Amino acid sequence: MICAVIDIGSNTMRMSVYKVTDGKFTILMTKKEMAGLANYITGGQLSKQGIEEMVEVLNRFTASLEYVTVDSVHTFATASLRNISNSEEVIAYVKRSTSIDIELLSGEEEARLSFAGAIYDAPITDGCLFDLGGGSTEVVAFGDKFPYYVRSVNMGSLNLFREHVEKIWPKNRELEELKRFISDTVATMELPKNAAPTLIGVGGTARSLRTLINMQHDRDIMQRHITRKEFDDIVKFLMYRDRLVRDAVLRKCPDRIHTIIPGALVISELVKRLKIENLYISDFGIREGYLWKKIMRGTT
Repeated sequence: MICAVIDIGSNTMRMSVYKVTDGKFTILMTKKEMAGLANYITGGQLSKQGIEEMVEVLNRFTASLEYVTVDSVHTFATASLRNISNSEEVIAYVKRSTSIDIELLSGEEEARLSFAGAIYDAPITDGCLFDLGGGSTEVVAFGDKFPYYVRSVNMGSLNLFREHVEKIWPKNRELEELKRFISDTVATMELPKNAAPTLIGVGGTARSLRTLINMQHDRDIMQRHITRKEFDDIVKFLMYRDRLVRDAVLRKCPDRIHTIIPGALVISELVKRLKIENLYISDFGIREGYLWKKIMRGTT
């Protein structure tokens, strides 16, 4: 079976095509577009321009499947549509325009699916997981690979940037505002106090930070294991916000130039509060969890 999974996020829209054989999957193709849908939200609604941007990206994704024999296409949305008041209208419009059915996931569903995807190949049995997206952050604590704590908050790297940063790089005053807001928001999550000190990271910001860390240490860019010190050091490096920092981000993760600092501050707060010692940045996440839980297993 070959199937495509499309993820409509607040910052990024992605499509992955998988070959499923004997209960395992192989990624055949991945496409990404920085649609930045959160930038089109006005008065709590996704604007007509934002809806059309989404439709155009979906059309490009499906057009690219003309040369691949795909058995099914599955599309879901997370905070990009969950956090707006006209989500039903948007979903109906997309259906009329493209014949694509969008499944709208709750915050808890998003967290559980991200966990299912990341834990699929993670060599970790106990700890916590975060999925930092453009419009929300999910945290899962687990023991023996079983989740016992699941939370989602409407705080992501893109909406933090939009609400607290005037230009590309936050000023000192804006940095302090970001830190206070993030700290207050994470406090509402009532994180577990005795979780194992290992944190699995999911999402584009986490992968970008991994890339920068591996670059600094001159090692394989796909190295997934990161120490607490290495993570703290990269956050300190980003806080300089000078030419050297900007050049490094522009070389390795240019599409994150505006969101990497807000995102790094969120992860830093989680690392501090959960007393993390080691991080594992996964290449898998919600799309693989969706594939595993809703397609391969046929559960809802």
